[in-house]
Amino acid sequence: MSRNAPHRHHYVPQMVQRNFANKSGGLFFWRRGMPVGQVRVSKPSNLFVEDHLYTLVDENGVRDHSIEYWFGRLERLVAPFIQEFLTKVRAGVTPIMHRTHLDLWHTYVYHAQKRTVAWHQRFLTPEDLLVVVKKIATEQQWQEHIQRWEKDPKDALREMNNARIASQVTPMPDEMLQKFRGLGLAIYIAPARTSFILGDDMRGDAFSNARWIQFMPIAPDVAVGYCDAPGVHMERVTAIDVRRMNEAMTKQSHLIAGRSEAQIASLSRTPYAPPEILKDWLDHRQVAEQ
Repeated sequence: MSRNAPHRHHYVPQMVQRNFANKSGGLFFWRRGMPVGQVRVSKPSNLFVEDHLYTLVDENGVRDHSIEYWFGRLERLVAPFIQEFLTKVRAGVTPIMHRTHLDLWHTYVYHAQKRTVAWHQRFLTPEDLLVVVKKIATEQQWQEHIQRWEKDPKDALREMNNARIASQVTPMPDEMLQKFRGLGLAIYIAPARTSFILGDDMRGDAFSNARWIQFMPIAPDVAVGYCDAPGVHMERVTAIDVRRMNEAMTKQSHLIAGRSEAQIASLSRTPYAPPEILKDWLDHRQVAEQ
C-alpha cells in the first residue's frame, strides 16, 4: 500500500462532524478522564479518530488500508444524500425516499453501528477478547485458538484484531435488509435553542415521555431513526426529549462533542453506563481485578 495511505481513521465520519461545527469550524468536546465541566474545542480532523483503527496487518507486518478506503467510498456516496436530506427537512418538506436512497441509508446505518465494535476495542484487554472468543467459538475452534495463543500470543492477537476489523465491512445479510425495508423512517427535529450531540456510538436509544426513541444525530437540529409505521415521518421533539436523547448518548460514550460549550459542560456530569454489549466484559474484568 502507499506510504501516504490514511492512518488517522475516524469512527464518526468528518462529514457528519462538520454539520455540528461552530462558526469557527470547531466542535466543543469533553472526554472521560477530563475534569467534569472542563470543555475544549477542536476541529473534526482531531475528534473521534484513532491511528490505524481499520488497518489490517499481515504476518510480515505489512499494513492493508483497504477497509478505511471502503468506508471512505461509502461516506462519499452518503454525504450528498445527507445534505440534500437536511435541506428538505429544514424547509419543512418531508423527503420522498426512493428504494435506492433508502437502501443506501440502511447500508450506512448498518455499518455505522458495526463501527462501534472498533470503539469497544479501546476498552478491551487481550484477556477480554479471549472471553468474547470463548463465548462465540465452538469447542474445536476454542482449542485451536488456545493452541495458537500459547504458541505465539502476539500473532494470535493480530489474527483476532484482523478478524474483528474485517467483520465491519461484511455485507448486510439479505434478511436484515428486508427487515430494514419493513420499517419506517422517523425524522426528529430539535426545537430552537436546543441541539443534538455526537458520541462515540453514532446511534442511541432514549426513554422519554413514556416511549423509546431510537435515533442517530446527523446535525444539531436533526436526528434520524426507525419506527414501525411505514413511510417517512417528521416529528418535532420537545426540549426534554432532546435532553434525554443527549443524556442517553453521553451515558454510553467516552467522548462527546457538539455545538454548545455550555451543553457539553452540563452533559459531562452524566455518569458512564456501558452499553449492554460491554457489560459482561466489564463484569469479567472487575472479577479478575478482585
